[in-house]
Amino acid sequence: MRDRIVASVYEDYLNVVLDEKAVIAVLTWGLSDRYTWLTLFPRSDGTPVRPLPFDSNLKPKLAWNAMARAFDHAPKR
Repeated sequence: MRDRIVASVYEDYLNVVLDEKAVIAVLTWGLSDRYTWLTLFPRSDGTPVRPLPFDSNLKPKLAWNAMARAFDHAPKR
Protein backbone atom coordinates (compact mmCIF):
# COMPACT_ATOMS: atom_id res chain seq x y z
CA MET A 1 0.00 0.00 0.00
CA ARG A 2 2.78 2.43 0.93
CA ASP A 3 4.58 1.84 -2.39
CA ARG A 4 1.36 2.70 -4.24
CA ILE A 5 1.07 5.98 -2.35
CA VAL A 6 4.71 6.88 -3.04
CA ALA A 7 4.29 6.02 -6.73
CA SER A 8 1.18 8.17 -6.93
CA VAL A 9 3.05 11.14 -5.46
CA TYR A 10 5.91 10.62 -7.92
CA GLU A 11 3.55 10.49 -10.87
CA ASP A 12 1.38 13.44 -9.80
CA TYR A 13 4.45 15.60 -9.22
CA LEU A 14 6.13 14.66 -12.49
CA ASN A 15 2.94 15.19 -14.49
CA VAL A 16 2.85 18.80 -13.31
CA VAL A 17 6.57 19.45 -13.62
CA LEU A 18 6.97 17.85 -17.04
CA ASP A 19 4.21 19.99 -18.51
CA GLU A 20 6.79 22.78 -18.41
CA LYS A 21 8.89 22.31 -21.55
CA ALA A 22 11.83 24.09 -19.93
CA VAL A 23 12.31 21.06 -17.65
CA ILE A 24 14.92 18.91 -19.36
CA ALA A 25 16.07 16.66 -16.50
CA VAL A 26 14.76 14.95 -13.39
CA LEU A 27 17.08 13.97 -10.55
CA THR A 28 16.53 11.67 -7.60
CA TRP A 29 18.68 11.64 -4.50
CA GLY A 30 19.64 8.06 -5.14
CA LEU A 31 18.36 5.20 -7.24
CA SER A 32 18.03 2.21 -4.92
CA ASP A 33 16.57 1.86 -1.45
CA ARG A 34 19.70 -0.10 -0.55
CA TYR A 35 21.84 3.02 -0.47
CA THR A 36 19.42 5.78 0.45
CA TRP A 37 20.61 8.37 2.93
CA LEU A 38 17.14 8.27 4.49
CA THR A 39 18.13 5.15 6.43
CA LEU A 40 19.75 7.66 8.81
CA PHE A 41 16.21 8.66 9.77
CA PRO A 42 14.30 5.47 10.63
CA ARG A 43 10.52 5.45 10.36
CA SER A 44 8.62 5.63 13.63
CA ASP A 45 6.72 2.43 12.75
CA GLY A 46 9.98 0.51 12.26
CA THR A 47 9.32 -0.42 8.64
CA PRO A 48 12.13 0.15 6.13
CA VAL A 49 12.31 3.40 4.20
CA ARG A 50 11.46 2.86 0.51
CA PRO A 51 11.56 6.24 -1.23
CA LEU A 52 13.43 5.46 -4.44
CA PRO A 53 12.50 3.92 -7.82
CA PHE A 54 14.39 0.64 -7.25
CA ASP A 55 14.27 -1.68 -4.24
CA SER A 56 17.29 -2.88 -2.30
CA ASN A 57 17.82 -5.65 -4.90
CA LEU A 58 17.76 -3.09 -7.75
CA LYS A 59 14.37 -4.31 -8.98
CA PRO A 60 12.01 -1.60 -10.29
CA LYS A 61 9.21 -0.63 -7.92
CA LEU A 62 5.87 1.02 -8.58
CA ALA A 63 7.63 4.40 -8.33
CA TRP A 64 9.75 3.48 -11.35
CA ASN A 65 6.60 2.58 -13.31
CA ALA A 66 5.01 5.89 -12.28
CA MET A 67 8.05 7.80 -13.48
CA ALA A 68 8.03 5.95 -16.80
CA ARG A 69 4.34 6.76 -17.35
CA ALA A 70 4.91 10.43 -16.55
CA PHE A 71 7.82 10.58 -19.00
CA ASP A 72 5.79 8.80 -21.68
CA HIS A 73 2.94 11.31 -21.34
CA ALA A 74 5.14 14.41 -21.12
CA PRO A 75 5.25 16.85 -24.02
CA LYS A 76 8.13 16.11 -26.37
CA ARG A 77 11.22 18.26 -25.92
